[in-house]
Formats: sequence, C-alpha cells, structure tokens
Amino acid sequence: MSTNNIAPLQIQTQLRKAAFYGCAICGCPILEYVHIVPYYNIQAFLPENMVALCPYHSMRYDLKEISESTLRSAKADPYNKVHQQDTFSISSQEMYVNVGKRIFVNTSRILVVDDFDIISIKREDGKYILFDINFFDKLNNLIAIVSENRWTAERGSREWSIMYKPRHLTIKNYSKNIIFDAEIKNNKEITITSAGMHYNGSPLRITENEILLNNDEIAIDLKGTELRNYEVGIAAETL
Repeated sequence: MSTNNIAPLQIQTQLRKAAFYGCAICGCPILEYVHIVPYYNIQAFLPENMVALCPYHSMRYDLKEISESTLRSAKADPYNKVHQQDTFSISSQEMYVNVGKRIFVNTSRILVVDDFDIISIKREDGKYILFDINFFDKLNNLIAIVSENRWTAERGSREWSIMYKPRHLTIKNYSKNIIFDAEIKNNKEITITSAGMHYNGSPLRITENEILLNNDEIAIDLKGTELRNYEVGIAAETL
C-alpha cells in the first residue's frame, strides 16, 4: 500500500475545509487530495493546484474521464458548499455514537483492540465528522486506512467501493467481504455497523445489537447504556 506523495497535514486540512469536508464533485466525506496538474510535472504540494476528491472521482480524473476545467470549476464551487444539508456532519452540541446498542457521547476512540485503535471519530469546525479506520485482512495485513477521512489503499485497486448518499457512508471490499457502514440519524447520532474486519487474525463484527470479536459478544456489561466522555469506548483483547 503506497503512501508516496501524501500532502502535508496542514495542506490536507486546508483542502478539506475549502471543499466543506467532502468531495468537490459529489460531497462524499472520504477523500484523496488530488493534483490538478500532475505532481510529477511540478514536484510540489500547491493548494491552488490541488482539490479534495473521493476515490471514485479521483480515479475518473486519473483516467481523463473528468476534464481539468470541470475539476477547477468544482474546486471553486464545491458540492457541499451548495448542499450543506447533505454533509456528513452533526451540529448539535453533543455527538452520540451507537455501536451495537452501546451509545458513547463525546467519545473519540470508539473501538480499540489489543491497545490498537480500529475505529475513532472526532469533529472538526464544530460539526464535520472525521473518521480514523484501520482495515486489516485475515492475515493481519493492513490493506486500507482512513485517517481524518483521507483514504489510503493500493493505488488502482478496484476491490474497494465507497458509496455515499446524504448522511450515510458505506465502505466495501467485495473480494474480502468487508463492509463498514456509518449513518447519521436524528441529526445527532451516528450508528456504526461492520462486517469482515479483522485485527491480529481475529474477526470483528458490529451489528445493530452486538459487538463480536472471534464470534463472541464483547462489552456485554455496556449494552443498553449511554456513556459520556470516555477515553475509550470499547477496549478488547484477542487473547
């Protein structure tokens, strides 16, 4: 999985803010930071030459299915600027995250396994949701990363599909049967489900009612509760 030519964090932040935290073309919150004039031509990270795109539209630009003029127009007038109601955001004072019937309020580190963060969530600019997600396969290979909504996976891989409709994000890997789903409900609560995820060779699954590690339910004592301002939501060990 290549991490070459990743823009400095300051520029990433600048670009996602300029795009109102979504793909400049469609509003999807999972992003790549794309050079309009290719990096190999200028060998520099210039914000005026870069734009936030979802992996699908980034791939289409690479394939020259999207023109430079279209991309520059989207950069100047990004989708989420016009469609604020579609953004993956929560503007209420508190953020609720529902994971397997356990509700965490104002808690960033949602799922930690063997002291390693698998799923984390925070807000930027008071409302826009940023995910950190680590996707491992059964052999414990790190195959994709979401870091403050920046997507990193093997370039050109068509195994992944990232789908977005207003306030509902789905990430899938068809060949490995991985799915991560996050949906904002009632304008204040993010509900997360997942399947096919792993860590240290152990399968992880989150349903609407359970959190399963090695097919055993964990954190049973927290089920049906609302927990506020925890440092870690669910902490588990693979043993």
